[in-house]
Amino acid sequence: MLNKKGIIILLIILINSFTFSKTENKQDVEQRYVELVIESVMNLIDENFVLTYEKQDKVTKEKLLQGALKGMISVLDDPHTTYFEKKELESFEEDMEGEFVGVGMVINKKQDEALLVVSPIEDTPAFRAGIKPKDRILEINGESTIPLTSEECQKKLRGAKDTTVNIKIYRESIDKTIDITLKRDIIELKYVKSKMLDNKIGYVRLTQFSSNVSKDIEKSIINLKKQGMKGLIFDLRTNPGGQLAEAIKVASLFIKEGKIVSMKDAKGKEYVYKREGDYLGDFPLVILINEGSASASEIVSGAIKDYKRGLLVGEKSFGKGSVQNIFYLANGDGIKLTIAKYFTPNGESIHEKGIMPDVEVKEKDDFLFFEGTLTNVEESSLEETKHEIIDAIGKSEGEEKKKELEEKKDEQLIMAESILKGIILYNTK
Repeated sequence: MLNKKGIIILLIILINSFTFSKTENKQDVEQRYVELVIESVMNLIDENFVLTYEKQDKVTKEKLLQGALKGMISVLDDPHTTYFEKKELESFEEDMEGEFVGVGMVINKKQDEALLVVSPIEDTPAFRAGIKPKDRILEINGESTIPLTSEECQKKLRGAKDTTVNIKIYRESIDKTIDITLKRDIIELKYVKSKMLDNKIGYVRLTQFSSNVSKDIEKSIINLKKQGMKGLIFDLRTNPGGQLAEAIKVASLFIKEGKIVSMKDAKGKEYVYKREGDYLGDFPLVILINEGSASASEIVSGAIKDYKRGLLVGEKSFGKGSVQNIFYLANGDGIKLTIAKYFTPNGESIHEKGIMPDVEVKEKDDFLFFEGTLTNVEESSLEETKHEIIDAIGKSEGEEKKKELEEKKDEQLIMAESILKGIILYNTK
């Protein structure tokens, strides 16, 4: 510990350094004060701290600075604001490019709470294991997630291909905890899928709003229109969001004029984003949403609902109405910081409230070993999943589970098709 003399000297240094001329404004003084306090504490630790445990590494000033910055972020208590060290930032950017090794789920973390699943990513280990939006991951490899940061949880879920990770989840809807072992794999994100259903109803599914997906969505819809499409189902279920710019472009494909979304920053300044690009026509439209539809998915769904351009079918969306931006630091680290709240065209904030569908259809069926998510897996992936079940639990029980899987019905999709059939029939008459 410092003696009294050392403390007095430190206080004198602080006081002397804090004296300023009349020409200095309050902001300059505050900045000098913060810099001085951080530097003083770092020097105290550097000169006086003694390592007392074998596993401790010598603390560098760079590590101390990172710790101070992470501490500032934690005080914000915002699950969407994150401090990335250089390697973590590179990993985050790789995710946005569309390929990484992991278990395949978008996660959220509040301070002193268990890790929250926003959405499993389709056709991934987490998805096939039946992980659902709003599941709470209580433990990763036996360690509680409550004291961990979002980055620490992500590190524990990541790893080499074909290695396993054990998680314990809590599912509120059935009031149960479930132990699951996931095998890590290369996660290749196929963002856009499309096909023609019966009665000339087009179907397009978007799994994430990443770079240039609006172009792929536009191409898919144009191709369906060439095939005689009379109505469209746009599936945004378990879509955790992504880039704001892509959300605006995708919504613009369906909305002829007006604003798509507005944002308000920390100073209350409003930014209005109007539609842009091509408009693809006024064909009948149904948007599928569920509790895993978040952020950019809610921007599109909110605009469609406010303009009465189509009907929303499914379950209430996740409720993430905030906007983040990446700020790059001189040392190669970065901060993903919440910079604004967004509002639907009618001025509604959906943050922590979500968007209610026009037609509510609850997901009822179980998936695989317990309640889970199954939304329009491609036939090839579905067949692979059936074989995986048989390999995992034995031929006799596996065949039974395979049969159950084949008999499952996507009630939300069936409802969307029924609505469009009725609209198309009415328009024809």
